[in-house]
Order: sequence, then C-alpha cells, then structure tokens
Amino acid sequence: MLLRYIQIAFRNLRRQRLFAFINIAGLALSMTVCLMVLKSTKKNFSYDKFHPAASRTWRITSQATTQEGKHYHMASAPLPLANVLRQDYAIAEEAVSLYGVLSGNVTAGKKKLPVSGAFTEPAFFRVFGFRLQSGNPATALSAPNSIVLSEATASRIFGTTSAMGKVVHFEKLGDYIVTGILAPPPGLSHIDYEAYASLSSVQALEQQGLLPERLLNWNNVQDGYVYVKLKPDVSEASLATALSFISRRYYQPASKGIGSITLEQQSLRSISPSREMYNDIGSAPPWGKVLGEIAVGLGLLVCACFNYINLSIVRSLQRAREVGVRKVNGAYRWQVFMQFIVESVIMCVLALLLALALLLLAEHYTSIGIGFLSGEPVDFMLIGWFLLFSVLTGVLAGVIPAWALSSFQPAKVLRNMVDIKLFGGLGLRKTLIVIQFSLSLTAIIFFVTVYRQFAYKAAFNMGFARENILNVPLADADFQLMKDRMMQVKGVEMITASSGTLGVPRHSGFMQIKTAVNGSHMQAGYYAGDADFLKVMQLKLLAGSGFPATMSRDHEQYVIVNEQMVKAMNLTSPSDAIGKAIWLSDSAMVSIIGVIKDFNYQPIEAPVFPMAIRFVPGQFTQLQVLVDTHDKEALTAGIKKAWLEMHPGETFSAEWMSDLMHEKTSGKEPVSGLAVLVFMITVIAALGLLGVVSYTTFTRRKEIGVRKVMGAGVSGLVLLLSRNYLRLILLAGLIALPLGYLGSLLFLQIFANRISIGFFTLAGSFVALLGIALLAIISQTWRAAQSNPVDVLRND
Repeated sequence: MLLRYIQIAFRNLRRQRLFAFINIAGLALSMTVCLMVLKSTKKNFSYDKFHPAASRTWRITSQATTQEGKHYHMASAPLPLANVLRQDYAIAEEAVSLYGVLSGNVTAGKKKLPVSGAFTEPAFFRVFGFRLQSGNPATALSAPNSIVLSEATASRIFGTTSAMGKVVHFEKLGDYIVTGILAPPPGLSHIDYEAYASLSSVQALEQQGLLPERLLNWNNVQDGYVYVKLKPDVSEASLATALSFISRRYYQPASKGIGSITLEQQSLRSISPSREMYNDIGSAPPWGKVLGEIAVGLGLLVCACFNYINLSIVRSLQRAREVGVRKVNGAYRWQVFMQFIVESVIMCVLALLLALALLLLAEHYTSIGIGFLSGEPVDFMLIGWFLLFSVLTGVLAGVIPAWALSSFQPAKVLRNMVDIKLFGGLGLRKTLIVIQFSLSLTAIIFFVTVYRQFAYKAAFNMGFARENILNVPLADADFQLMKDRMMQVKGVEMITASSGTLGVPRHSGFMQIKTAVNGSHMQAGYYAGDADFLKVMQLKLLAGSGFPATMSRDHEQYVIVNEQMVKAMNLTSPSDAIGKAIWLSDSAMVSIIGVIKDFNYQPIEAPVFPMAIRFVPGQFTQLQVLVDTHDKEALTAGIKKAWLEMHPGETFSAEWMSDLMHEKTSGKEPVSGLAVLVFMITVIAALGLLGVVSYTTFTRRKEIGVRKVMGAGVSGLVLLLSRNYLRLILLAGLIALPLGYLGSLLFLQIFANRISIGFFTLAGSFVALLGIALLAIISQTWRAAQSNPVDVLRND
C-alpha cells in the first residue's frame, strides 16, 4: 500500500509542476537554514560531555556587589577556595584551580609565538577527561615550572622534534620544562587552553613581582576558576551549604571596603551554552545566540509550511473529485489521509535533497552571509537527524490539508463542487498570505534599519584621526628606539606609541580612580600613550598640556583626562582640573596635566565615559605611524625593512587603522547574514502568493472568457483579478509597519549614538515589498487576462 501511495504522489507531482516547484523551493530554502541550525545546535550542546564524572562536577561562581551597588555574576572564584574545600569539608572527592594568566609570547630559537595558558594542579587530570599523549598525569604538573602542552602547540613550537623535556620560555613569566603532551580531547570543552603549567610555580612568581598576589587573596575573584568533584553520596544541597558558610566566613560587610561576595555552584553540564557571566572562558556560545538561531530556523520553516498549507487548500477543489471517486470505490478516510501525508513527506524529502546541496554551497562560500551558523561536520548520524527532521516537517505541514481533503463527502463533491468550502472558504488562505507578508515586511524594515545603523556607525566621526595611520607591533622592542628608526623612513610624518587602537572593542583598559586618599572609587577607561599621542590622534586639548618629552619611564606622574572625568570630579571647568591629584587603582598618585575634548574611545554602542591617557611604557604594544600615502607600497616596504632590522627572523605584520576600524564597525557578517535571511523570507512569501494567484486565475478562466466576450479590456481584468490580493498586501502593511518600527526601535537601543528610523525607511520598505507582490500577482493575472476566450469557452 505504501508503494502505491508513493506512485500516486509522484504522478501528482508531475501533473502539478508549478505547485511542486513552489513548495519544494520554499521548503528547501527554509530547510537549508534549519539544517544549519541543527548542526550548530548539535555542536552547542556537545560541550563537556567526555568528562568522567560530569554529573558530580561543579564550577564555583561568584555573585559580587560593589559598594556603589553594581552587581556582577562572575564565572571566576578566589584561588584559595580549592584548598578550603579539600581540607575543611568532607564533601569533595577532588578540587582543582585554574589560574588563566599564563599567556604571552613563547620564544623557541628564532620563533616567537603567542600561547594562551593557565596554571593548574595535578588534580586537573583526575577531575576532567583530558588525557596525556606523553607523560605521567600524576606527576606532570607536580614540580614547579613544569608545563603540559597541547599537541598542536607543541608542533607549532618544536615542529617534528619531540617536545618532552624541552624548555619553553615565556617572555614575562620565565622558563618551563615540558613534562607532558596533551592528546587531542575526545570532544569539545569550555576549557580550551593551549598550555597548562604547575600551580606550584605561582608562589615564586608572586614573590618576584611578576604576578600579583592571588594565591591567598580572598578579595580577588576575577582571575581564578575553581572546580569541585563531589563524592558519589554528596548532594548539591551539601555543596550549597558549604559555600554559604565559606561566603560568610571570608567576606565581610561592605563597610570593610570589599562589597559583598557570595559563592555559588554551577553544574559542569550547564556551563555550555553559557549564561553570559563575566570572566567566562572558552568558546561556547551564549544562550541568546542559541535560542536566536533556533527562532530564525523555525520562523523560516513556518513560512514555508504556510505555503504548503495554502497551496494544498487552493488545490482542494481540483482534488475533491479524486477523493470522491476513491471513496466511492471503497477507500476509507484514513487511507485518503495517509495518501496526502505521504505526498507531503515525499515533497519534504525532495526539498531536503535540494537543501543539502544549498547547505554545501553555503558552507563552501561563506561570503553569501550565513557563515555565522557554523556547526558540526555532516556525518551519518547528522544525516539521520536531517531525514527525521524532514519527515516530521512533512507530517506537520501535511496534517491540515490531509485532514481537510479526506473529509470530503463523495455524494456532495461529485454532485456540486462549487459549494465546497474549507475553513470558512477563502478566510484561511487570506490569513496565511497576510501572515507571510507581515513577517516579510517586518523583516525588511528591521534589515533596512540594521543596514543604515551599521553604515552610520562606519561613517561616524568618533573624534579622533584614523586615516593614513599604520599600526605596527612593538613586539617587545624599546618604543623610543623604534620610533627613532621609523622616523628615518621616507614618508613617515609622526609616530606615537600606544596600548591599543582607539574605538576598537576591548582595546581600552579599565581602572579604579579616587580623588582623595579616603575617597570613593569610580571606574574609568584608559589608554596608554606617549608624548605624541594627542598629536597623531588629533585629540583637542581644552586645558593644560600634553605629556612632556622628559617623562619618567619608571614612575607615573601625570595623566590627561577627558571632559567626562572633569564632570565626574564635580569640577566646573577643564582648567579647574589641571594640577589636581588622583589615585589610580589605590596605589599611584598622579596629577592631571591636561584635559581633552570628549571623543568616542569605545565603540559608539557605549556613551562616552570618564577616561584618561596614561604614560605607561610597559603597556605599549604598538606604534601608530602617521604617513604620507602617495606611495603606500614603497612606504610600507620601508617600514617593514626598519622593523626587521630590530626584529631579525620574525614575521612583520601591520595594518592600517582605517581598515581595522572598518572591519570592527561595518557589521559585515550580521548585515549580510540578515540580508540572506530576509531574502529567504520574502522569496518564500512571494512563491506562496504566486502559487495562490496562479491557481485562482486558473479556476476563474471561464469567468475571464465571458468578460472578454462582453467587451472587458486586459487592464480592467488585471485590476479585477489583482485587487483582492492588493488589499491583503495593504492589510499586511498595516500590521507589519508598527511591528517593524518597534523591533527596529528595540535594536537601536543598543547604541548610544544611533539613527532615527524615519518615514522613508518604513515607506521604502513597504513599496519594495509591494513591488515584489505586484510582480508575483501581475505575472499571473496578465497572462490570464490575455488568454483567448475561444480556447476557454469552446467546450461549454
């Protein structure tokens, strides 16, 4: 019987080629994104599955509230906590700390490579499922200055030579002996450092002043990560009780100056997808991204299913006689129902094949804009999930049409099919068209707003120079010696040393500032820059002066602040701030030497906060070279030659500040991705409308023939056939315009500097959608209106 259903299904698909094309194309477009979402979701929920006792392993997090009332939920915890859990409580089978400050350049011969790492303990291998390819996990992290490298990192540093027993030199943190090589992990983990050194090394580094004192510091919860594996018979409630006692024991009220801190537990299995906590580690996506991907995929799928339901219902009259004849011949309702369900499933399976082809195309050409939905490689298990997904989609899409078509009474449909009405006649069809075009118009308005905002962001004057400036890495060379050498290159006009690029996310530092010894703290951003920083960046000085050329490198004396800092200090004018003393991070007292005009030192999403320019040579990471760009290639070659003279054997890399700013502010990936999704939604809606109009004009062909015989013109017939659909598009516009406006308004709230939505954004979006709808409508009504009435009425 199933084979018979399949034969009939393919026969009907051949007869109704337009119907089949519209449904398969629409379903394939939506299923392509849905398959990407399935891949991405599979990846997102596959983190930390290989650890041996994941159900008993917990990460300790910190709920911190400052004296100013600011609340932070941090994934980190104080480093001494692991020892307390091991020694003072009988609930822990193992406890381990991760101290993620082992990062920086590693030198091996002439190579200088960046490595991200953490200090940890031998218990690391007893808590987590990481395995060593070489070395003994019981002793690899026991001795001070021992280190375990990932296989890829060992290959990067030592090539094909065995790394075991070799010395790895970190430029700031000294030498470490390789005592183990990590095997590739059997799965994804939120812990993904490239190197792990023994935590017993930290005490000496703290004594030498190379690391801040954290091993015994309970007041700092920002740098360490603590995990505990409970004993098999210990409950989560017991851990929560222990953490509550520890919080009360080690943390005093806010009057002590440390605010309030509460320790909490988080299951290892719930870390990924992440809850967007501060100081989180790893590459697992946040829940918002995961849910957003799922919503996008389901939204597109719903649109495609609407098409199938709509077109199946408008074809109901044509298939009503078929249903009547089959029932007269003895078919039961459930058999007719199954016939239409099989047809729907077959159509979805065909759409799946096309979707898989589109998926491969999209993944090989990510420039089309949907590379943000990356996931697992396609394997047989995933293909099985894809097939199950397509079958379920076919069943869900086919249920309503199958139930409606199988309900026809043979006597009624064979006597007079004109009286047959489904779900209130045209009501459901009109509703589906309105819903689809409402979604399309809402998406178009939102896309236009996003595009305009990112274009505005890219062109926004942030208050500093960005053109003709080449960012050149210092790579640990002396900044003044490098400036002197670079100034000898023809075409170089001016150079400054800095800690980062203005306006780029996460390039600015943050510090605590006090205006009196016992005063209250306030947070401020800062960049480190030398005496030429204001000139190269073209920052306007309102009062005072820039840094003198003879500044001390060892002792910080002066800072330059912005207008917002002056306001935060309750001063009336920039000149009042000159000479005022402030304390940076409770230690260094400095004087304000200058006040500059406010500028956007952070991306324009954020308002301008208090900030300072500091002279801290130890934090300089790059030179920013202002050049005459008449001959950019020759000038870049000259800078490269000068740089290599001071860094022999290393790789030169530099980038133009304007290019970096454009990359960070243009929003190319979200804009292009959103454009593809909006295109898909609109195409699916247009295909659905095309199918409905095509079938409706076909059923009215005799009416059209009679009207033409009576003298009706082509333009009048086109208007007659089109006006009902134009009313539906107008109704969709009335629904979607306020929805699109509200959605765009919510999006713009992210930005402190933003565009206004405006009349033309709304009107232009509606006109664009109306044009697409008219193209779909008139392409069918015009052809019907031009038909020869003799061909239609010949047999009547």
